[in-house]
Amino acid sequence: MVPWPYFAPMFVDTHAHLYSKQFEDDREAMLQRAADAGVTKLFLPNVDHDSIDAMHALADAHPDRCFPMMGVHPCSIGQDNTAALAEVERLLGTGRYCAVGEIGTDLYWDKTYIAQQLEAFRLQVRWAKGLGLPIVIH
Repeated sequence: MVPWPYFAPMFVDTHAHLYSKQFEDDREAMLQRAADAGVTKLFLPNVDHDSIDAMHALADAHPDRCFPMMGVHPCSIGQDNTAALAEVERLLGTGRYCAVGEIGTDLYWDKTYIAQQLEAFRLQVRWAKGLGLPIVIH
């Protein structure tokens, strides 16, 4: 067995929303700092319909480092989620995503739509199982 010093350290960020607008001004500098610190892979969880294009753009710009996931974040779940979930199911079918996420429940901010969050969570877990993809839970 080859001893540890022969392997370069590798770090992975399993949850990076670097595609968000708040990081527009220094996104590339942040990516460079991450690389300098040894972070070699960043996994990008989706939030909702509005975050998809920016997430894709970042993954396309850095295909060896940034890996998109697809799901509906629990804080984006409302009364009627039919269209949002249909879009997620369609996009998952493209085979572009490394995981289903970020999904789950959120009881911190608002409990109004907990039943809908649970329903969406179960549905997205079924899709992940059917596709053989891991899930990333909020």
